[in-house]
Amino acid sequence: MGSNSFIERYTIKKQLILTFLMILGSSLVMTVITILAGVSWLISNDGMQPANYYERQIPAIIRYVQQREGALLLPQARAGLEQIIPLSGIRYQVLNADGEVQYGTVSEQLVKGKQELLRSLNTTELLDSTVGFGGSYARMIPVATAEGDLKGALVLLYQLQMSADSPSAHLLQLVGAGVLVCSPFIYIALFTTLFASRLGRRILRPVQELIQASERIRRQDLDVPITYNANNEIGRLSQAFEAMRRELKDSLFREWRLEQERRDLMDAIAHDFRTPMTIIQGNVELLEEAGALPEEKRLSHLNIIEHNVKRVNRLIQDILAVSEKELDYFPLMLADVDVKTFLEMKEREIQYLGKPRQIVCTVTLEERRRHPGSPALLDVQRIAQVLDNIVANSLRFLPDGGELALRAILEEERLTLQITDSGPGFAVEDIPFLFDKFYKGVQGQTGLGLYTARMIVRKHGGTIQAENLPDGGACVTFTVSTGQDEESGCGP
Repeated sequence: MGSNSFIERYTIKKQLILTFLMILGSSLVMTVITILAGVSWLISNDGMQPANYYERQIPAIIRYVQQREGALLLPQARAGLEQIIPLSGIRYQVLNADGEVQYGTVSEQLVKGKQELLRSLNTTELLDSTVGFGGSYARMIPVATAEGDLKGALVLLYQLQMSADSPSAHLLQLVGAGVLVCSPFIYIALFTTLFASRLGRRILRPVQELIQASERIRRQDLDVPITYNANNEIGRLSQAFEAMRRELKDSLFREWRLEQERRDLMDAIAHDFRTPMTIIQGNVELLEEAGALPEEKRLSHLNIIEHNVKRVNRLIQDILAVSEKELDYFPLMLADVDVKTFLEMKEREIQYLGKPRQIVCTVTLEERRRHPGSPALLDVQRIAQVLDNIVANSLRFLPDGGELALRAILEEERLTLQITDSGPGFAVEDIPFLFDKFYKGVQGQTGLGLYTARMIVRKHGGTIQAENLPDGGACVTFTVSTGQDEESGCGP
Protein backbone atom coordinates (compact mmCIF):
# COMPACT_ATOMS: atom_id res chain seq x y z
CA MET A 1 0.00 0.00 0.00
CA GLY A 2 1.24 3.46 -0.83
CA SER A 3 2.36 6.07 1.64
CA ASN A 4 -0.24 7.78 3.80
CA SER A 5 -1.25 11.41 3.31
CA PHE A 6 -0.40 13.97 5.98
CA ILE A 7 -4.01 14.16 7.17
CA GLU A 8 -3.99 10.45 8.07
CA ARG A 9 -1.59 11.24 10.90
CA TYR A 10 -4.55 12.71 12.80
CA THR A 11 -7.45 11.03 14.56
CA ILE A 12 -10.73 10.48 12.73
CA LYS A 13 -12.30 13.35 14.70
CA LYS A 14 -9.54 15.75 13.66
CA GLN A 15 -9.77 14.52 10.08
CA LEU A 16 -13.48 15.39 10.05
CA ILE A 17 -12.77 18.86 11.48
CA LEU A 18 -9.96 19.50 8.98
CA THR A 19 -12.15 18.31 6.12
CA PHE A 20 -14.91 20.70 7.21
CA LEU A 21 -12.45 23.60 7.47
CA MET A 22 -11.01 22.80 4.04
CA ILE A 23 -14.52 22.80 2.57
CA LEU A 24 -15.30 26.23 4.08
CA GLY A 25 -11.89 27.69 3.22
CA SER A 26 -11.91 26.45 -0.36
CA SER A 27 -15.49 27.64 -0.86
CA LEU A 28 -14.66 31.10 0.54
CA VAL A 29 -11.57 31.52 -1.64
CA MET A 30 -13.35 30.39 -4.79
CA THR A 31 -16.35 32.62 -4.00
CA VAL A 32 -14.10 35.67 -3.65
CA ILE A 33 -12.32 34.81 -6.88
CA THR A 34 -15.65 34.28 -8.65
CA ILE A 35 -17.06 37.60 -7.43
CA LEU A 36 -13.96 39.53 -8.46
CA ALA A 37 -13.89 37.83 -11.84
CA GLY A 38 -17.64 38.35 -12.34
CA VAL A 39 -17.56 42.02 -11.45
CA SER A 40 -14.55 42.56 -13.69
CA TRP A 41 -16.30 40.84 -16.55
CA LEU A 42 -19.53 42.80 -16.05
CA ILE A 43 -17.62 46.08 -15.96
CA SER A 44 -15.65 45.26 -19.05
CA ASN A 45 -18.79 44.19 -20.93
CA ASP A 46 -19.91 46.89 -23.41
CA GLY A 47 -23.59 46.54 -22.52
CA MET A 48 -23.04 47.16 -18.82
CA GLN A 49 -22.58 50.48 -17.08
CA PRO A 50 -20.57 51.07 -13.90
CA ALA A 51 -22.36 51.98 -10.69
CA ASN A 52 -21.53 55.74 -10.96
CA TYR A 53 -22.25 55.96 -14.66
CA TYR A 54 -25.36 58.11 -14.28
CA GLU A 55 -23.81 60.24 -11.57
CA ARG A 56 -21.09 61.19 -14.03
CA GLN A 57 -23.73 62.52 -16.46
CA ILE A 58 -24.93 65.18 -13.98
CA PRO A 59 -22.29 67.87 -14.85
CA ALA A 60 -23.43 67.85 -18.50
CA ILE A 61 -27.05 68.18 -17.38
CA ILE A 62 -26.12 71.15 -15.12
CA ARG A 63 -24.43 72.93 -18.01
CA TYR A 64 -27.52 72.41 -20.16
CA VAL A 65 -29.79 73.78 -17.39
CA GLN A 66 -27.59 76.88 -17.01
CA GLN A 67 -27.77 77.48 -20.76
CA ARG A 68 -31.59 77.28 -20.94
CA GLU A 69 -32.19 79.36 -17.74
CA GLY A 70 -35.88 80.04 -17.12
CA ALA A 71 -36.99 78.65 -20.50
CA LEU A 72 -36.42 75.20 -19.06
CA LEU A 73 -39.68 75.53 -17.10
CA LEU A 74 -41.78 75.72 -20.29
CA PRO A 75 -43.40 72.43 -21.35
CA GLN A 76 -41.93 72.72 -24.88
CA ALA A 77 -38.45 72.47 -23.35
CA ARG A 78 -39.19 68.89 -22.31
CA ALA A 79 -38.05 67.27 -25.54
CA GLY A 80 -34.67 68.98 -25.49
CA LEU A 81 -34.13 68.19 -21.80
CA GLU A 82 -34.90 64.50 -22.25
CA GLN A 83 -32.28 64.31 -24.98
CA ILE A 84 -29.70 65.38 -22.42
CA ILE A 85 -30.95 63.23 -19.51
CA PRO A 86 -30.35 59.42 -19.96
CA LEU A 87 -33.83 58.26 -19.05
CA SER A 88 -32.71 54.63 -18.78
CA GLY A 89 -31.16 55.40 -15.43
CA ILE A 90 -32.28 58.87 -14.33
CA ARG A 91 -35.79 60.07 -13.55
CA TYR A 92 -36.44 63.80 -13.26
CA GLN A 93 -38.96 66.41 -12.24
CA VAL A 94 -39.03 70.16 -13.17
CA LEU A 95 -40.35 72.53 -10.45
CA ASN A 96 -41.14 76.26 -10.44
CA ALA A 97 -39.97 78.62 -7.73
CA ASP A 98 -42.89 77.63 -5.46
CA GLY A 99 -42.04 73.94 -5.69
CA GLU A 100 -44.91 73.09 -8.04
CA VAL A 101 -44.37 70.33 -10.65
CA GLN A 102 -44.16 71.57 -14.24
CA TYR A 103 -43.37 68.27 -15.96
CA GLY A 104 -41.10 65.23 -15.72
CA THR A 105 -40.97 61.44 -15.46
CA VAL A 106 -41.84 61.53 -11.76
CA SER A 107 -45.48 62.36 -11.05
CA GLU A 108 -45.49 62.48 -7.24
CA GLN A 109 -44.58 65.70 -5.44
CA LEU A 110 -40.91 65.49 -4.42
CA VAL A 111 -40.62 68.94 -2.76
CA LYS A 112 -43.23 70.36 -0.45
CA GLY A 113 -43.26 74.10 -0.75
CA LYS A 114 -40.85 76.91 -1.50
CA GLN A 115 -39.00 76.66 1.82
CA GLU A 116 -38.04 73.03 1.27
CA LEU A 117 -37.04 73.85 -2.28
CA LEU A 118 -34.66 76.59 -1.13
CA ARG A 119 -33.22 74.35 1.55
CA SER A 120 -32.53 71.49 -0.90
CA LEU A 121 -30.90 73.48 -3.73
CA ASN A 122 -27.45 72.21 -4.85
CA THR A 123 -27.64 69.19 -2.53
CA THR A 124 -27.52 65.43 -3.08
CA GLU A 125 -29.75 63.49 -0.73
CA LEU A 126 -29.67 59.72 -0.07
CA LEU A 127 -33.23 58.51 -0.27
CA ASP A 128 -32.62 54.81 0.57
CA SER A 129 -29.83 52.21 0.48
CA THR A 130 -29.84 48.57 -0.55
CA VAL A 131 -27.08 46.36 0.85
CA GLY A 132 -24.77 45.26 -1.93
CA PHE A 133 -26.48 47.34 -4.61
CA GLY A 134 -25.61 50.95 -3.75
CA GLY A 135 -28.58 53.34 -3.06
CA SER A 136 -31.10 55.86 -4.51
CA TYR A 137 -30.09 59.55 -4.61
CA ALA A 138 -31.90 62.84 -5.33
CA ARG A 139 -29.91 65.77 -6.79
CA MET A 140 -31.50 69.28 -6.67
CA ILE A 141 -30.23 71.58 -9.52
CA PRO A 142 -31.41 75.26 -9.41
CA VAL A 143 -32.90 76.87 -12.53
CA ALA A 144 -32.00 80.61 -12.55
CA THR A 145 -31.48 83.57 -14.87
CA ALA A 146 -28.12 85.02 -15.76
CA GLU A 147 -28.71 87.70 -13.10
CA GLY A 148 -29.23 85.00 -10.45
CA ASP A 149 -33.00 85.17 -10.06
CA LEU A 150 -34.36 81.73 -9.02
CA LYS A 151 -36.98 80.41 -11.45
CA GLY A 152 -37.30 76.86 -10.20
CA ALA A 153 -35.37 73.61 -9.93
CA LEU A 154 -34.58 70.31 -11.69
CA VAL A 155 -34.72 67.22 -9.47
CA LEU A 156 -32.72 64.15 -10.69
CA LEU A 157 -33.32 60.68 -9.22
CA TYR A 158 -30.63 57.99 -9.86
CA GLN A 159 -28.99 54.97 -8.26
CA LEU A 160 -25.35 54.06 -7.63
CA GLN A 161 -25.33 50.50 -8.99
CA MET A 162 -24.37 48.69 -12.11
CA SER A 163 -26.95 48.90 -14.81
CA ALA A 164 -27.56 47.79 -18.38
CA ASP A 165 -28.11 49.94 -21.35
CA SER A 166 -30.31 47.33 -23.11
CA PRO A 167 -32.83 44.60 -22.18
CA SER A 168 -30.43 41.83 -23.15
CA ALA A 169 -27.65 43.40 -21.11
CA HIS A 170 -30.04 43.80 -18.23
CA LEU A 171 -30.96 40.12 -18.43
CA LEU A 172 -27.26 39.23 -18.48
CA GLN A 173 -26.80 41.43 -15.44
CA LEU A 174 -29.53 39.57 -13.58
CA VAL A 175 -28.08 36.19 -14.52
CA GLY A 176 -24.58 37.25 -13.46
CA ALA A 177 -25.86 38.63 -10.19
CA GLY A 178 -27.74 35.40 -9.55
CA VAL A 179 -24.62 33.34 -10.17
CA LEU A 180 -22.60 35.53 -7.83
CA VAL A 181 -25.24 35.21 -5.12
CA CYS A 182 -25.43 31.41 -5.49
CA SER A 183 -21.69 30.82 -5.90
CA PRO A 184 -21.00 30.22 -2.16
CA PHE A 185 -23.61 27.47 -2.02
CA ILE A 186 -22.41 25.95 -5.28
CA TYR A 187 -18.82 25.81 -4.06
CA ILE A 188 -19.84 24.38 -0.67
CA ALA A 189 -21.74 21.58 -2.41
CA LEU A 190 -18.86 20.96 -4.84
CA PHE A 191 -16.09 20.88 -2.22
CA THR A 192 -18.22 18.84 0.18
CA THR A 193 -18.55 16.16 -2.49
CA LEU A 194 -14.83 16.31 -3.31
CA PHE A 195 -13.40 16.28 0.22
CA ALA A 196 -15.99 13.88 1.62
CA SER A 197 -15.16 11.46 -1.18
CA ARG A 198 -11.45 11.65 -0.37
CA LEU A 199 -12.15 11.19 3.35
CA GLY A 200 -14.30 8.17 2.55
CA ARG A 201 -11.54 6.61 0.45
CA ARG A 202 -8.99 7.18 3.23
CA ILE A 203 -11.22 5.39 5.72
CA LEU A 204 -12.44 2.69 3.33
CA ARG A 205 -8.95 1.65 2.18
CA PRO A 206 -7.72 0.20 5.54
CA VAL A 207 -11.21 -1.13 6.36
CA GLN A 208 -11.25 -3.11 3.11
CA GLU A 209 -7.75 -4.39 3.85
CA LEU A 210 -8.92 -5.62 7.27
CA ILE A 211 -11.99 -7.27 5.73
CA GLN A 212 -9.89 -9.05 3.10
CA ALA A 213 -7.35 -10.15 5.72
CA SER A 214 -10.14 -11.49 7.95
CA GLU A 215 -11.55 -13.48 5.06
CA ARG A 216 -8.15 -14.98 4.21
CA ILE A 217 -7.48 -15.83 7.86
CA ARG A 218 -10.87 -17.55 7.93
CA ARG A 219 -9.57 -19.69 5.06
CA GLN A 220 -6.46 -20.45 7.21
CA ASP A 221 -4.21 -18.26 5.08
CA LEU A 222 -2.03 -16.41 7.61
CA ASP A 223 0.47 -14.98 5.09
CA VAL A 224 -1.47 -11.75 4.62
CA PRO A 225 0.35 -8.83 6.30
CA ILE A 226 -1.52 -5.63 7.15
CA THR A 227 0.40 -2.73 5.59
CA TYR A 228 -1.70 0.24 6.74
CA ASN A 229 0.27 2.14 9.37
CA ALA A 230 -1.13 5.50 10.43
CA ASN A 231 -1.31 7.23 13.80
CA ASN A 232 -5.08 7.17 14.11
CA GLU A 233 -7.80 4.86 15.39
CA ILE A 234 -7.92 2.72 12.25
CA GLY A 235 -4.11 2.61 12.11
CA ARG A 236 -3.93 1.35 15.70
CA LEU A 237 -6.66 -1.19 14.92
CA SER A 238 -4.69 -2.38 11.88
CA GLN A 239 -1.49 -2.68 13.92
CA ALA A 240 -3.31 -4.65 16.63
CA PHE A 241 -4.81 -6.90 13.94
CA GLU A 242 -1.35 -7.43 12.40
CA ALA A 243 0.13 -8.30 15.81
CA MET A 244 -2.70 -10.78 16.37
CA ARG A 245 -2.10 -12.32 12.91
CA ARG A 246 1.64 -12.73 13.55
CA GLU A 247 1.04 -14.23 16.99
CA LEU A 248 -1.58 -16.61 15.59
CA LYS A 249 0.76 -17.64 12.80
CA ASP A 250 3.64 -18.21 15.23
CA SER A 251 1.39 -20.17 17.58
CA LEU A 252 0.09 -22.40 14.80
CA PHE A 253 3.60 -22.87 13.47
CA ARG A 254 4.84 -23.88 16.92
CA GLU A 255 1.97 -26.34 17.23
CA TRP A 256 2.70 -27.75 13.80
CA ARG A 257 6.42 -28.01 14.53
CA LEU A 258 5.81 -29.70 17.88
CA GLU A 259 3.42 -32.14 16.27
CA GLN A 260 5.94 -32.85 13.53
CA GLU A 261 8.66 -33.42 16.11
CA ARG A 262 6.43 -35.82 17.98
CA ARG A 263 5.68 -37.77 14.82
CA ASP A 264 9.38 -37.91 13.94
CA LEU A 265 10.27 -39.01 17.44
CA MET A 266 7.65 -41.73 17.28
CA ASP A 267 9.29 -42.88 14.05
CA ALA A 268 12.67 -42.88 15.79
CA ILE A 269 11.29 -44.87 18.73
CA ALA A 270 9.69 -47.31 16.32
CA HIS A 271 13.09 -47.65 14.67
CA ASP A 272 14.71 -48.28 18.04
CA PHE A 273 12.22 -51.07 18.67
CA ARG A 274 13.75 -53.17 15.90
CA THR A 275 17.11 -53.72 17.60
CA PRO A 276 15.89 -55.21 20.92
CA MET A 277 13.09 -57.13 19.20
CA THR A 278 15.58 -58.63 16.73
CA ILE A 279 17.90 -59.61 19.59
CA ILE A 280 15.02 -61.11 21.60
CA GLN A 281 13.79 -63.06 18.59
CA GLY A 282 17.29 -64.33 17.77
CA ASN A 283 17.98 -65.53 21.30
CA VAL A 284 14.58 -67.21 21.53
CA GLU A 285 15.30 -69.06 18.28
CA LEU A 286 18.71 -70.15 19.58
CA LEU A 287 17.13 -71.50 22.75
CA GLU A 288 14.55 -73.38 20.70
CA GLU A 289 17.05 -74.84 18.22
CA ALA A 290 19.89 -75.62 20.57
CA GLY A 291 17.92 -78.03 22.72
CA ALA A 292 19.58 -78.72 26.06
CA LEU A 293 22.22 -76.08 26.79
CA PRO A 294 24.63 -75.77 29.64
CA GLU A 295 23.15 -73.75 32.45
CA GLU A 296 25.67 -70.92 31.98
CA LYS A 297 24.82 -70.39 28.28
CA ARG A 298 21.10 -70.71 28.91
CA LEU A 299 21.25 -68.05 31.62
CA SER A 300 23.33 -65.84 29.33
CA HIS A 301 20.67 -65.99 26.62
CA LEU A 302 17.93 -65.35 29.17
CA ASN A 303 19.81 -62.34 30.56
CA ILE A 304 20.08 -60.89 27.07
CA ILE A 305 16.35 -61.46 26.54
CA GLU A 306 15.52 -59.87 29.92
CA HIS A 307 17.75 -56.88 29.22
CA ASN A 308 16.11 -56.23 25.86
CA VAL A 309 12.61 -56.71 27.28
CA LYS A 310 13.47 -53.93 29.74
CA ARG A 311 14.61 -51.81 26.78
CA VAL A 312 11.28 -52.43 25.04
CA ASN A 313 9.43 -51.39 28.19
CA ARG A 314 11.54 -48.25 28.38
CA LEU A 315 10.71 -47.40 24.77
CA ILE A 316 7.02 -47.86 25.56
CA GLN A 317 7.46 -45.36 28.41
CA ASP A 318 9.08 -43.00 25.90
CA ILE A 319 6.02 -43.27 23.68
CA LEU A 320 3.79 -42.29 26.60
CA ALA A 321 6.11 -39.41 27.48
CA VAL A 322 6.22 -38.13 23.91
CA SER A 323 2.42 -37.93 23.83
CA GLU A 324 2.57 -35.31 26.57
CA LYS A 325 6.05 -33.76 26.60
CA GLU A 326 8.46 -31.95 24.34
CA LEU A 327 10.96 -33.77 22.16
CA ASP A 328 13.82 -33.37 24.65
CA TYR A 329 11.91 -35.05 27.50
CA PHE A 330 14.30 -37.82 28.60
CA PRO A 331 14.03 -38.60 32.32
CA LEU A 332 16.97 -40.57 33.70
CA MET A 333 16.71 -43.59 35.98
CA LEU A 334 20.19 -43.84 37.52
CA ALA A 335 21.34 -47.03 39.15
CA ASP A 336 24.57 -48.83 40.04
CA VAL A 337 25.78 -50.70 36.98
CA ASP A 338 28.48 -53.33 36.52
CA VAL A 339 30.11 -51.86 33.43
CA LYS A 340 32.04 -55.04 32.56
CA THR A 341 28.89 -57.19 32.55
CA PHE A 342 27.01 -54.56 30.56
CA LEU A 343 29.76 -54.45 27.90
CA GLU A 344 29.93 -58.23 27.63
CA MET A 345 26.20 -58.33 26.96
CA LYS A 346 26.46 -55.55 24.36
CA GLU A 347 29.34 -57.46 22.69
CA ARG A 348 27.12 -60.52 22.26
CA GLU A 349 24.30 -58.37 20.88
CA ILE A 350 26.54 -56.63 18.33
CA GLN A 351 28.11 -59.94 17.29
CA TYR A 352 24.66 -61.37 16.74
CA LEU A 353 23.60 -58.35 14.63
CA GLY A 354 26.79 -58.48 12.52
CA LYS A 355 26.99 -62.26 12.13
CA PRO A 356 24.89 -62.48 8.90
CA ARG A 357 27.40 -60.15 7.17
CA GLN A 358 30.56 -61.59 8.80
CA ILE A 359 31.24 -58.30 10.61
CA VAL A 360 33.93 -58.63 13.26
CA CYS A 361 33.17 -56.93 16.59
CA THR A 362 35.61 -56.34 19.42
CA VAL A 363 34.85 -54.80 22.82
CA THR A 364 37.59 -53.73 25.25
CA LEU A 365 37.45 -52.18 28.72
CA GLU A 366 40.27 -50.15 30.30
CA GLU A 367 39.94 -49.83 34.07
CA ARG A 368 41.66 -46.68 35.40
CA ARG A 369 39.99 -46.51 38.78
CA ARG A 370 41.57 -47.05 42.16
CA HIS A 371 39.00 -49.76 42.91
CA PRO A 372 38.37 -51.80 39.75
CA GLY A 373 35.14 -53.72 39.56
CA SER A 374 33.08 -51.27 41.63
CA PRO A 375 29.72 -50.24 40.09
CA ALA A 376 29.15 -46.96 38.20
CA LEU A 377 26.06 -44.78 38.55
CA LEU A 378 24.36 -44.74 35.11
CA ASP A 379 21.03 -45.06 33.37
CA VAL A 380 22.00 -48.30 31.66
CA GLN A 381 18.93 -48.36 29.40
CA ARG A 382 19.71 -44.89 28.06
CA ILE A 383 23.40 -45.67 27.58
CA ALA A 384 22.36 -48.82 25.69
CA GLN A 385 20.06 -46.66 23.54
CA VAL A 386 22.98 -44.36 22.67
CA LEU A 387 25.18 -47.33 21.76
CA ASP A 388 22.41 -48.92 19.69
CA ASN A 389 21.91 -45.72 17.64
CA ILE A 390 25.65 -45.36 16.97
CA VAL A 391 26.20 -49.05 16.23
CA ALA A 392 23.14 -49.18 13.97
CA ASN A 393 24.59 -46.32 11.90
CA SER A 394 27.94 -48.10 11.66
CA LEU A 395 26.38 -51.44 10.63
CA ARG A 396 24.32 -49.67 7.99
CA PHE A 397 27.42 -48.48 6.09
CA LEU A 398 29.94 -51.20 6.92
CA PRO A 399 30.80 -53.51 4.03
CA ASP A 400 30.51 -57.28 4.48
CA GLY A 401 33.44 -58.55 6.53
CA GLY A 402 34.06 -55.12 8.03
CA GLU A 403 35.27 -54.40 11.54
CA LEU A 404 33.57 -52.58 14.42
CA ALA A 405 35.34 -51.83 17.70
CA LEU A 406 33.90 -50.60 21.01
CA ARG A 407 36.50 -49.24 23.43
CA ALA A 408 35.48 -48.29 26.98
CA ILE A 409 37.62 -46.27 29.39
CA LEU A 410 36.33 -46.29 32.95
CA GLU A 411 37.78 -43.60 35.23
CA GLU A 412 36.86 -42.34 38.68
CA GLU A 413 34.02 -40.03 37.67
CA ARG A 414 33.41 -40.69 34.02
CA LEU A 415 32.95 -43.40 31.42
CA THR A 416 34.21 -42.83 27.87
CA LEU A 417 32.87 -45.03 25.06
CA GLN A 418 34.49 -44.93 21.62
CA ILE A 419 32.95 -46.69 18.62
CA THR A 420 35.08 -47.04 15.47
CA ASP A 421 34.48 -48.90 12.22
CA SER A 422 36.23 -49.68 8.95
CA GLY A 423 33.50 -48.21 6.78
CA PRO A 424 33.63 -45.21 4.43
CA GLY A 425 33.37 -42.71 7.29
CA PHE A 426 31.31 -39.53 7.45
CA ALA A 427 31.00 -37.03 4.62
CA VAL A 428 33.17 -34.09 5.66
CA GLU A 429 30.36 -31.59 5.07
CA ASP A 430 28.01 -33.60 7.32
CA ILE A 431 30.22 -33.76 10.42
CA PRO A 432 29.25 -30.29 11.88
CA PHE A 433 25.55 -31.20 11.60
CA LEU A 434 25.39 -34.92 12.49
CA PHE A 435 23.82 -34.27 15.89
CA ASP A 436 21.30 -31.68 14.65
CA LYS A 437 17.66 -32.52 14.90
CA PHE A 438 16.23 -34.07 11.70
CA TYR A 439 19.42 -33.43 9.77
CA LYS A 440 19.63 -35.47 6.58
CA GLY A 441 23.13 -35.77 5.19
CA VAL A 442 24.44 -36.22 1.69
CA GLN A 443 24.34 -40.02 2.12
CA GLY A 444 20.69 -39.87 3.14
CA GLN A 445 21.10 -40.74 6.83
CA THR A 446 18.82 -38.98 9.28
CA GLY A 447 20.19 -37.11 12.29
CA LEU A 448 17.34 -37.97 14.65
CA GLY A 449 19.07 -41.00 16.22
CA LEU A 450 22.30 -39.10 16.84
CA TYR A 451 20.30 -36.09 18.08
CA THR A 452 18.61 -38.35 20.62
CA ALA A 453 22.01 -39.79 21.58
CA ARG A 454 23.38 -36.31 22.22
CA MET A 455 20.43 -35.42 24.48
CA ILE A 456 20.92 -38.59 26.55
CA VAL A 457 24.63 -37.92 26.89
CA ARG A 458 23.97 -34.34 27.95
CA LYS A 459 21.46 -35.58 30.55
CA HIS A 460 24.37 -37.53 32.00
CA GLY A 461 26.49 -34.37 32.07
CA GLY A 462 28.68 -35.57 29.21
CA THR A 463 29.68 -34.76 25.63
CA ILE A 464 29.61 -36.53 22.29
CA GLN A 465 31.50 -35.94 19.06
CA ALA A 466 32.07 -37.56 15.67
CA GLU A 467 34.99 -37.54 13.25
CA ASN A 468 36.81 -39.65 10.67
CA LEU A 469 39.88 -41.74 11.56
CA PRO A 470 43.17 -40.83 9.85
CA ASP A 471 43.31 -44.28 8.17
CA GLY A 472 39.62 -44.20 7.18
CA GLY A 473 36.43 -45.16 8.92
CA ALA A 474 34.11 -43.39 11.34
CA CYS A 475 34.69 -42.64 14.99
CA VAL A 476 32.07 -41.54 17.54
CA THR A 477 33.16 -40.84 21.12
CA PHE A 478 30.93 -39.92 24.04
CA THR A 479 31.62 -39.40 27.71
CA VAL A 480 29.09 -39.67 30.50
CA SER A 481 29.84 -38.46 34.00
CA THR A 482 28.28 -38.05 37.39
CA GLY A 483 30.89 -35.43 38.39
CA GLN A 484 33.23 -33.53 36.07
CA ASP A 485 32.20 -32.59 32.53
CA GLU A 486 35.22 -33.31 30.39
CA GLU A 487 35.58 -34.08 26.70
CA SER A 488 37.39 -37.03 25.21
CA GLY A 489 38.53 -37.19 21.61
CA CYS A 490 39.01 -40.15 19.34
CA GLY A 491 42.31 -41.85 19.75
CA PRO A 492 44.17 -44.34 17.64
